[in-house]
Amino acid sequence: MSTDMVMMQQKLADSLNWTLLHVLIVIYEEGSISAAANRLNITQSAVSQNLKKLEEQLQSQLIIRNTKPLELTPIGHYCLQVAQTIFTEITSIEAMKGSNSHLLEGEITLLVASRIHNPKYNEFLVYFKKKYPNITLDLTVKSSMDILNILKQKSPAVGICLARHLPENLNHKLLFNQRYYLYCGYHHPLFSATEVTFNSLLTEDFIAFKSEDIGEVLSPITIFKESHDITGRISAYTNNLDEAVRLIYTGYGIGALPDQFIAATHLESKLRRLPPKEGIADVPIYIFWHKHRALSLIEAKFIEEITAYENFELT
Repeated sequence: MSTDMVMMQQKLADSLNWTLLHVLIVIYEEGSISAAANRLNITQSAVSQNLKKLEEQLQSQLIIRNTKPLELTPIGHYCLQVAQTIFTEITSIEAMKGSNSHLLEGEITLLVASRIHNPKYNEFLVYFKKKYPNITLDLTVKSSMDILNILKQKSPAVGICLARHLPENLNHKLLFNQRYYLYCGYHHPLFSATEVTFNSLLTEDFIAFKSEDIGEVLSPITIFKESHDITGRISAYTNNLDEAVRLIYTGYGIGALPDQFIAATHLESKLRRLPPKEGIADVPIYIFWHKHRALSLIEAKFIEEITAYENFELT
């Protein structure tokens, strides 16, 4: 590389204003100059001026004007990637404070679907706590639909939940599958039956989840029922796993439940697993985060660790 080129690069590095790069990130994340102005609590004119200054310093057009949604030029995309990398490094400064500078500090907002059970998931949390004792988890339980809707708004959070369709604007990684089996409860006639065949289940009353509709997260259960001619009456609907267990236990009907959840409930001995012995459906559990929101260092580390955790059984 020539001396002149090195000098030009050094001059740009010395003069480039981080604030201008931050404005570019916000414009891209919000999708327009007006929305960026609202988020930054400054005028649209100020946002436009900052963008113009950045383009002048780089001597390149970064945004294609008058496009909806907003589009970046190729150099604009590259500049955005650089800006996001810088943002991640800046957020790490706070995390690296203190005498134990090798330990990350800070808080991660986790949105988690209720009643996710997997022994390996528990083992991962033990592992993560031991490795990063100064990271705090701010964990809120919500429905999978609510989690996905919140993440789509670029909320500063990471989600762990079910999803039948994977949103285009969210990154995702499969963590594990929850295997669903058919069960009856203590107060159901099949509980004490000597032998139960799959054919004997076809007309039994059924407990159904509201999310079993085609296209919803538990639709694999409905697909199995329809493909195997299970035609029994739906005796109860619920959107809550605990209530489904209660209804099955009290004999309202048979129903599909995740096996690993049953192993963790006090009613395990009062529920009987029914044929088929291989179960009826796998429902995948994913981790999600927004594609166009810069992750903090500890968010990136959590995602890196959980997706690489070797003890997860990805079936």
